[in-house]
Amino acid sequence: MTDKRSVLNEYASLINWLESTALEMSEEAFFQPIKQGKWSSAAILSHIMKWDHYLLEERIPFLHSEANLPRLENVEEVNQRAAEYAISGLSKEKLIAETVQARKQVVERLRLIDPSDWESTFYIDKYPNCLTSYIKGLIEHDDHHKLQIEVFMNEHGSSLSHFSS
Repeated sequence: MTDKRSVLNEYASLINWLESTALEMSEEAFFQPIKQGKWSSAAILSHIMKWDHYLLEERIPFLHSEANLPRLENVEEVNQRAAEYAISGLSKEKLIAETVQARKQVVERLRLIDPSDWESTFYIDKYPNCLTSYIKGLIEHDDHHKLQIEVFMNEHGSSLSHFSS
C-alpha cells in the first residue's frame, strides 16, 4: 500500500465498514460502553468523525512541501467533545451517516492532491512526515477502533460473517 490510490482506497474503506458492520448493532448496544471505563461504539465513531473534521480544517489546507504544522495540544479536549457529541441525542443512523459524510469529504479533498505531493516532506512539531505515511497512520487508528467494536459485537452476539479486513 504505497501509492496514492491504494492508500486512499484503504482509507475510504471505513465507509463500507460503517454502512454495513456498524449499522448491524442495536441502538442500545451502540451507545453502551465497549468495556467498563471505555467509550461506546457511538463515542468511538464520533471520535473518528471529529478527527476527520480536524484533518479537513487544520491539516489538509496547510499541507505543502516543508510545511511546519503545530502539534495539537488539546487532544483530550477534542476527544471529550467527541464523546459528549455521541450522547447528545443523535440516533445511531444519524451518527453513522455523519461519520460517513466526514470521511467522504476527507477522501475527496485528498483525491485533489497531486500524487507527487503525497511523498513531499512536511513537519508536525518539527518531526518529518509525508502524506502517505500520515494517512497510513490514520488507517491503523481506524483499524484499532474497528477491531474494538467488532470484538464488542462478537461478545454480544452480532454476526460479522460478511466483514473481512
